[in-house]
Amino acid sequence: MIRKPTCKEVHRLVSEGLDRNLTLTERSRVQMHLLVCRACDRFNGQMGLLRKAMQRFEVPLDADDRKD
Repeated sequence: MIRKPTCKEVHRLVSEGLDRNLTLTERSRVQMHLLVCRACDRFNGQMGLLRKAMQRFEVPLDADDRKD
């Protein structure tokens, strides 16, 4: 019997998906849940926005890290 994922599980998977590739099963479970849960769909969108923002963020080099 296939168990429906909970919001808690979907939040965990969305977060993990930022650091690793989810399996096909995990991706399918998340996508099916996002179709019926507006709160998780918004969370997924917010995480995507944060990811894009962090990719554009440049960390300044400390004086110790600079190459002369």
